[in-house]
Amino acid sequence: MRMKNLTLAVAAGAFAVAVFTAGCVPKPKQDYSPEQVKELDSLEELMRVQAQTADPQFNHIDQTAFTDVEYASIADAARRLQVTSETLRTRHSQNRPPSFTTYATRLFELSGELLNATQAKDVGKTSATLSSIRDTCRTCHKEHR
Repeated sequence: MRMKNLTLAVAAGAFAVAVFTAGCVPKPKQDYSPEQVKELDSLEELMRVQAQTADPQFNHIDQTAFTDVEYASIADAARRLQVTSETLRTRHSQNRPPSFTTYATRLFELSGELLNATQAKDVGKTSATLSSIRDTCRTCHKEHR
């Protein structure tokens, strides 16, 4: 009986985590091209695009090796994060505290570093930069959400 209760508790916990993490940020309304991202007037929608781009990449933090396919995927995400962060800075930082612009600028810089790390196939730098991007997102959200 104990084993059955433990199994049920673990399953319920896993389900709760899956629902919570999947439901934190809804998906964007569509798959936007970089040019469309640059024109997004909705900060909420832009953040959805950014989360959809960045969040899956955070699973690579602390990875000790990457395949060519993973490097390519991370590089694509880095390019997309450059577009979203620049759009944050240029279209959405007006009437916000200066730190909002600082975080958007930092994210843009880190995205460039990430792109360079993937092109150099530098495992350590790729992982460390992903971690820095995640930390920048968390800190900005803590301050501005």
